[in-house]
Amino acid sequence: MSGSVLRDIIRGVTDLIYPPSCILCSADLSLDDCPFQICLPCQVLFAPNHPPFCRRCSRHLENPSVPYCRACQRRPFHFDLAWAACEYNGVMKHAIHLFKYGQKTALRRHFAGLIMSFLRAYRIDLSGYDRLCPVPLSPTRMRERTFNQAALLARELAPFLGVPLDEKLLQRRRNTKNQAKLSPKDRWTNIRGAFTIRNSSALNGQNILILDDLLTTGATASEAALALKQAGANRVGVLTLSIAEFN
Repeated sequence: MSGSVLRDIIRGVTDLIYPPSCILCSADLSLDDCPFQICLPCQVLFAPNHPPFCRRCSRHLENPSVPYCRACQRRPFHFDLAWAACEYNGVMKHAIHLFKYGQKTALRRHFAGLIMSFLRAYRIDLSGYDRLCPVPLSPTRMRERTFNQAALLARELAPFLGVPLDEKLLQRRRNTKNQAKLSPKDRWTNIRGAFTIRNSSALNGQNILILDDLLTTGATASEAALALKQAGANRVGVLTLSIAEFN
């Protein structure tokens, strides 16, 4: 008996004794829900990002006559375009928190599906990018968390996007404070100069797609894009699971 068959048998027996439950609400899962480990009632609570979009960062615009959101009007970003699949609402905040800090890494499969659904719905073609680069963690943060949530999501997405994954090109040169705990102004100061490029000679003229779980002020994505462009990148796009309202 092969190892994979044995694991399937053990998993089946375990599920009979301890039925799988939803990661988000702990409800028992049906067979259709099991691949994502999220029940259908929770799945429908994720709010897709929808038009009208800001022409730069894809944040939803309340006033369609204005082409750019307030964040993009106030500060020029170093990335060229950004796309975000979902709004950063209550269930998404809870899910991302569990993903990053609660070791619920199985969520990456559902997250990847949300991103792909968004790209297909609005016919967003990312095939012109040469590399997919997840936003890196510092070595200190990596030891604390044991995994990089952006890298896990990038590995799930890369085969569907058709963009080669490069987890080593973009690196953090120093540990920074947790951006979520800082004011919008302090986030820009905190992240300044935090990124460096490995083997920048191979980057000249390439188009790079940065991947992260969340875009809030845009400070992290912009600083990463700046490092890439200073090293010779041509165009830098940003793809995120979620985007927050600008306050």
